[in-house]
Amino acid sequence: MIIMSTTYQAGNATKNKILAQSKLLFHQKGYAATTYTDISAAANVNRALIPYHFQNKSILGKAVFQEILSQTHTCLDNILDMSQFSADFAGMLHLMSFYYLLQDNTFATFCTQVLADDHTILFNFETEQAELLSLSKKLSSVSSEELHILTLMHIGIKEQMIQYLMFHPEMNVNAIAKMHLALLLSYIGQSRKKCDELIDAACEVLDMLSFQIDDTFTVTVSLG
Repeated sequence: MIIMSTTYQAGNATKNKILAQSKLLFHQKGYAATTYTDISAAANVNRALIPYHFQNKSILGKAVFQEILSQTHTCLDNILDMSQFSADFAGMLHLMSFYYLLQDNTFATFCTQVLADDHTILFNFETEQAELLSLSKKLSSVSSEELHILTLMHIGIKEQMIQYLMFHPEMNVNAIAKMHLALLLSYIGQSRKKCDELIDAACEVLDMLSFQIDDTFTVTVSLG
Protein backbone atom coordinates (compact mmCIF):
# COMPACT_ATOMS: atom_id res chain seq x y z
CA MET A 1 0.00 0.00 0.00
CA ILE A 2 2.85 2.37 0.93
CA ILE A 3 4.72 1.45 -2.26
CA MET A 4 1.64 2.17 -4.40
CA SER A 5 1.11 5.51 -2.65
CA THR A 6 4.75 6.49 -3.14
CA THR A 7 4.62 5.48 -6.81
CA TYR A 8 1.45 7.54 -7.34
CA GLN A 9 3.01 10.59 -5.67
CA ALA A 10 6.16 10.26 -7.78
CA GLY A 11 4.08 9.95 -10.94
CA ASN A 12 1.99 12.96 -10.01
CA ALA A 13 5.12 14.98 -9.27
CA THR A 14 6.54 14.06 -12.70
CA LYS A 15 3.27 15.03 -14.39
CA ASN A 16 3.28 18.40 -12.61
CA LYS A 17 6.91 19.01 -13.63
CA ILE A 18 6.06 18.29 -17.26
CA LEU A 19 3.07 20.65 -17.08
CA ALA A 20 5.06 23.45 -15.41
CA GLN A 21 7.93 23.28 -17.90
CA SER A 22 5.52 23.02 -20.83
CA LYS A 23 3.82 26.24 -19.71
CA LEU A 24 7.20 27.95 -19.60
CA LEU A 25 8.30 26.65 -23.01
CA PHE A 26 4.94 27.27 -24.71
CA HIS A 27 5.22 30.89 -23.64
CA GLN A 28 8.91 31.31 -24.51
CA LYS A 29 9.18 29.29 -27.74
CA GLY A 30 5.56 28.89 -28.74
CA TYR A 31 3.46 25.74 -28.70
CA ALA A 32 4.22 24.82 -32.32
CA ALA A 33 8.00 25.17 -31.93
CA THR A 34 8.25 23.23 -28.65
CA THR A 35 9.18 19.55 -28.94
CA TYR A 36 9.01 16.63 -26.51
CA THR A 37 12.81 16.77 -26.42
CA ASP A 38 12.67 20.40 -25.25
CA ILE A 39 10.17 19.52 -22.52
CA SER A 40 11.99 16.41 -21.31
CA ALA A 41 15.27 18.35 -21.04
CA ALA A 42 13.65 21.26 -19.18
CA ALA A 43 11.71 18.99 -16.81
CA ASN A 44 14.62 16.54 -16.47
CA VAL A 45 12.38 13.56 -17.20
CA ASN A 46 12.49 10.69 -19.68
CA ARG A 47 10.96 11.79 -22.99
CA ALA A 48 8.67 8.74 -23.02
CA LEU A 49 6.97 9.94 -19.83
CA ILE A 50 5.39 12.91 -21.64
CA PRO A 51 3.01 10.87 -23.86
CA TYR A 52 2.56 8.47 -20.93
CA HIS A 53 1.03 11.26 -18.82
CA PHE A 54 -0.56 13.37 -21.58
CA GLN A 55 -1.11 10.93 -24.51
CA ASN A 56 -0.19 13.53 -27.13
CA LYS A 57 0.98 17.12 -27.47
CA SER A 58 -2.46 18.62 -28.07
CA ILE A 59 -3.75 17.09 -24.80
CA LEU A 60 -0.76 18.69 -23.07
CA GLY A 61 -1.70 21.99 -24.71
CA LYS A 62 -5.26 21.55 -23.47
CA ALA A 63 -4.01 20.93 -19.92
CA VAL A 64 -2.07 24.21 -20.02
CA PHE A 65 -5.08 26.05 -21.48
CA GLN A 66 -7.48 24.67 -18.87
CA GLU A 67 -5.09 25.57 -16.06
CA ILE A 68 -4.90 29.16 -17.34
CA LEU A 69 -8.72 29.42 -17.45
CA SER A 70 -9.12 27.86 -14.00
CA GLN A 71 -6.46 30.18 -12.59
CA THR A 72 -8.22 33.20 -14.11
CA HIS A 73 -11.56 32.24 -12.56
CA THR A 74 -9.89 31.69 -9.17
CA CYS A 75 -8.18 35.10 -9.40
CA LEU A 76 -11.52 36.73 -10.25
CA ASP A 77 -13.25 35.01 -7.34
CA ASN A 78 -10.48 36.12 -4.97
CA ILE A 79 -10.31 39.76 -6.05
CA LEU A 80 -14.07 40.27 -6.39
CA ASP A 81 -16.60 39.54 -3.69
CA MET A 82 -18.75 37.24 -5.80
CA SER A 83 -21.38 37.09 -3.04
CA GLN A 84 -22.37 40.64 -3.99
CA PHE A 85 -23.37 39.45 -7.46
CA SER A 86 -26.16 37.17 -8.59
CA ALA A 87 -25.07 33.70 -9.71
CA ASP A 88 -25.84 34.48 -13.36
CA PHE A 89 -23.84 37.74 -13.24
CA ALA A 90 -20.85 35.90 -11.76
CA GLY A 91 -21.18 33.40 -14.62
CA MET A 92 -21.08 36.25 -17.12
CA LEU A 93 -17.88 37.58 -15.55
CA HIS A 94 -16.23 34.17 -15.89
CA LEU A 95 -17.30 33.80 -19.52
CA MET A 96 -16.22 37.29 -20.52
CA SER A 97 -12.85 37.00 -18.77
CA PHE A 98 -11.86 34.54 -21.52
CA TYR A 99 -12.11 37.34 -24.09
CA TYR A 100 -10.02 39.63 -21.90
CA LEU A 101 -7.29 36.97 -21.86
CA LEU A 102 -7.37 36.82 -25.66
CA GLN A 103 -6.11 40.40 -25.73
CA ASP A 104 -2.73 38.94 -24.73
CA ASN A 105 -1.09 38.14 -28.08
CA THR A 106 1.06 35.29 -26.73
CA PHE A 107 -1.97 33.57 -25.22
CA ALA A 108 -4.01 34.10 -28.39
CA THR A 109 -1.17 32.64 -30.51
CA PHE A 110 -0.88 29.65 -28.18
CA CYS A 111 -4.62 28.95 -28.45
CA THR A 112 -4.51 29.25 -32.24
CA GLN A 113 -1.58 26.83 -32.51
CA VAL A 114 -3.21 24.22 -30.25
CA LEU A 115 -6.42 24.44 -32.30
CA ALA A 116 -4.37 24.01 -35.49
CA ASP A 117 -3.06 20.76 -33.99
CA ASP A 118 -6.55 19.55 -33.01
CA HIS A 119 -9.50 21.81 -33.74
CA THR A 120 -11.73 20.22 -31.06
CA ILE A 121 -9.26 19.85 -28.20
CA LEU A 122 -9.30 23.03 -26.09
CA PHE A 123 -12.67 23.02 -24.39
CA ASN A 124 -14.24 20.49 -22.01
CA PHE A 125 -17.87 19.93 -23.00
CA GLU A 126 -19.05 19.45 -19.40
CA THR A 127 -17.21 22.56 -18.18
CA GLU A 128 -18.60 24.69 -20.99
CA GLN A 129 -22.12 23.39 -20.39
CA ALA A 130 -21.80 24.28 -16.70
CA GLU A 131 -20.63 27.76 -17.72
CA LEU A 132 -23.64 28.07 -20.00
CA LEU A 133 -26.04 27.03 -17.23
CA SER A 134 -24.47 29.58 -14.87
CA LEU A 135 -25.63 32.41 -17.14
CA SER A 136 -29.32 31.97 -16.36
CA LYS A 137 -31.59 29.62 -14.43
CA LYS A 138 -33.85 29.62 -17.48
CA LEU A 139 -31.28 27.57 -19.40
CA SER A 140 -31.81 24.66 -17.01
CA SER A 141 -35.41 24.41 -18.24
CA VAL A 142 -34.56 23.80 -21.90
CA SER A 143 -34.55 20.24 -23.19
CA SER A 144 -31.39 18.15 -22.91
CA GLU A 145 -31.10 18.11 -26.70
CA GLU A 146 -31.37 21.91 -26.90
CA LEU A 147 -28.82 22.31 -24.13
CA HIS A 148 -26.44 19.92 -25.88
CA ILE A 149 -26.68 21.88 -29.14
CA LEU A 150 -26.39 25.23 -27.35
CA THR A 151 -23.22 24.01 -25.64
CA LEU A 152 -21.73 22.95 -28.97
CA MET A 153 -22.58 26.39 -30.39
CA HIS A 154 -21.08 28.07 -27.32
CA ILE A 155 -17.83 26.14 -27.79
CA GLY A 156 -17.86 26.72 -31.55
CA ILE A 157 -18.15 30.48 -31.11
CA LYS A 158 -15.13 30.49 -28.79
CA GLU A 159 -13.07 28.35 -31.16
CA GLN A 160 -13.90 30.55 -34.13
CA MET A 161 -13.27 33.79 -32.24
CA ILE A 162 -9.84 32.60 -31.10
CA GLN A 163 -8.81 32.24 -34.74
CA TYR A 164 -10.68 35.30 -35.98
CA LEU A 165 -9.15 37.63 -33.39
CA MET A 166 -5.68 36.28 -34.11
CA PHE A 167 -5.94 37.54 -37.68
CA HIS A 168 -8.05 40.61 -36.90
CA PRO A 169 -6.28 42.22 -33.92
CA GLU A 170 -7.99 45.53 -34.68
CA MET A 171 -11.36 44.10 -33.63
CA ASN A 172 -12.88 45.22 -30.34
CA VAL A 173 -12.79 42.15 -28.10
CA ASN A 174 -15.48 43.54 -25.80
CA ALA A 175 -17.84 43.97 -28.74
CA ILE A 176 -17.38 40.31 -29.71
CA ALA A 177 -17.89 39.16 -26.11
CA LYS A 178 -21.11 41.19 -26.01
CA MET A 179 -22.36 39.60 -29.24
CA HIS A 180 -21.56 36.12 -27.90
CA LEU A 181 -23.47 36.70 -24.67
CA ALA A 182 -26.37 38.44 -26.41
CA LEU A 183 -26.85 35.42 -28.69
CA LEU A 184 -27.01 33.08 -25.70
CA LEU A 185 -29.27 35.27 -23.57
CA SER A 186 -31.65 36.14 -26.39
CA TYR A 187 -32.27 32.42 -26.93
CA ILE A 188 -34.03 32.26 -23.56
CA GLY A 189 -36.11 35.35 -24.30
CA GLN A 190 -33.94 38.09 -22.81
CA SER A 191 -34.64 41.39 -24.56
CA ARG A 192 -31.79 43.12 -26.38
CA LYS A 193 -32.10 46.06 -23.99
CA LYS A 194 -31.78 43.79 -20.95
CA CYS A 195 -28.88 41.92 -22.57
CA ASP A 196 -27.03 45.18 -23.19
CA GLU A 197 -27.62 46.34 -19.61
CA LEU A 198 -26.28 43.09 -18.14
CA ILE A 199 -23.31 42.89 -20.49
CA ASP A 200 -22.36 46.56 -20.02
CA ALA A 201 -22.46 46.04 -16.25
CA ALA A 202 -20.15 43.01 -16.57
CA CYS A 203 -17.75 44.98 -18.80
CA GLU A 204 -17.74 47.81 -16.29
CA VAL A 205 -16.58 45.42 -13.57
CA LEU A 206 -13.96 43.70 -15.74
CA ASP A 207 -12.64 47.00 -17.11
CA MET A 208 -11.64 47.92 -13.56
CA LEU A 209 -9.28 44.95 -13.53
CA SER A 210 -5.90 44.30 -15.12
CA PHE A 211 -5.30 40.84 -16.61
CA GLN A 212 -1.62 39.90 -16.84
CA ILE A 213 0.00 36.71 -18.13
CA ASP A 214 3.67 36.35 -17.22
CA ASP A 215 6.40 34.38 -19.00
CA THR A 216 5.43 31.18 -17.15
CA PHE A 217 1.84 31.46 -18.43
CA THR A 218 0.71 32.35 -14.92
CA VAL A 219 -2.28 34.67 -14.72
CA THR A 220 -2.65 37.52 -12.26
CA VAL A 221 -5.69 39.75 -11.97
CA SER A 222 -5.43 43.03 -10.11
CA LEU A 223 -7.43 46.20 -9.62
CA GLY A 224 -6.55 49.07 -11.93
